Amino acid sequence: MAEASRGASLLVVGSHGRTGLRRLMLGSVSAEALHTAACPVMVVPATDHH
Repeated sequence: MAEASRGASLLVVGSHGRTGLRRLMLGSVSAEALHTAACPVMVVPATDHH
């Protein structure tokens, strides 16, 4: 992800809103992006389409 963000103005990633144990077990792309991206990161929450 860090390599893909080089030269970008903004990296936009989605979030499923997982927290706690589920997040630890499944990992978090948005958390990784926040820590490794070479540009600003925008995390967009998932919408509820019921």
